[in-house]
Amino acid sequence: MKSGSKLAFLRGAMILNVDDEQHEIPLHFVLVSGFPGIAPKAFLSGEVDEDIIKNNPYVLKNMEILNQYMNNWKGFHVSYNLNTMYYYIYQSFLLQPPISSNPIIYPKEPEPAPAPPPKPNSNDRPFSGGSGDEDKDFKKALIMSKVQDKITTMNKIVGKLANASTVLNQHADEITALTDRERTRKAVLESEMEYIKTCSSQLEEKLETIYSDKLWEDTANSNEKMVANIDALVMPEDDVSGYILDYLSDEKACEETMEIIKERFRKKKISLDDYLESVRSLANQQYMSMAKRRKIISVLSANKR
Repeated sequence: MKSGSKLAFLRGAMILNVDDEQHEIPLHFVLVSGFPGIAPKAFLSGEVDEDIIKNNPYVLKNMEILNQYMNNWKGFHVSYNLNTMYYYIYQSFLLQPPISSNPIIYPKEPEPAPAPPPKPNSNDRPFSGGSGDEDKDFKKALIMSKVQDKITTMNKIVGKLANASTVLNQHADEITALTDRERTRKAVLESEMEYIKTCSSQLEEKLETIYSDKLWEDTANSNEKMVANIDALVMPEDDVSGYILDYLSDEKACEETMEIIKERFRKKKISLDDYLESVRSLANQQYMSMAKRRKIISVLSANKR
C-alpha cells in the first residue's frame, strides 16, 4: 500500500455550546497509510456556507480541518493521538465555530449539557497547559507552537551556518597546506642557494690558494734564478766584499718574505701564531745579517784610517 493512501474512516459529530445553544458539527477522520507516523486528516461533513469557510482559519475550501497540533504531528507522533487531536479541534471551533446558515439546534434540556471531550493528560499533550480557562490555555498552546516553529527554523539556519563554517574551515585548511608547501619550497630553495654560495666561496678560496702558492713558488724560483744570475754576473773583488753582498741579499730577502707572509695572513691563509712566529724568525735573521754587514763595514773603515 502506498504511503498516504486511505486506510480507514471515522465518522461522527461534535456538539458545540455556542451562545447557550447546542450545535452539531458533523465531521469525519481519515486515517492514511503510514499512520501514526503520518498525521490523520479531519474534514467537515455536510454542506457549510462558503462565507463561513472563508472567514474560518481552521477550515480549508475542501472542508479539511487544520490546526497547529496536526501540523506538528510528524515530529511528535510518538506521543500524539486522535483523542488529543479531537480536543484541539474542539478548542479551535470554540474560538471560530463553523456554524452553517441552517444549523441543527437542539432545545435545552433540564439535564446538564454533554461534557466536552476530556482533556488529555500531560503525557498526551505536546504543550504544558495551565489550570485556568480552556480558551486561554489553547491560545497559549498555539503561541507556544509558533515559538517552536521559530525555534525549528532558527535551528535549520544554524545548521546551514555550521555547514558553511565547515566548508570555510576545509578551504582554510587547504590554503594553509598550500602556504606550508610554498614555505617549504622557499626554504629548500634558500638552502640550495646558500649551499651554492658556500661552494662558490670555497672554490674561490681554493683557486686563490692555488694561485698564491703558484705565485710563491714562481717567486722563489725567480729569486733562485736571480741569485744564480747575480752570482754569475756580480763577482766580488775579495772574500770580505762577498760577505757584505751575502748579508745585504739576506736582509732584502727577509724583508720581501715578510711582505708575502703579511699578505697571506691578511687573506687568512695562515693563522696568527704562524704569522707571528714567521715574522719573528725573519726579523731576527734580518737583524743578524744587517748587524754583521755593518760590523764588517765599520772594521774596514777603521783599517783605512
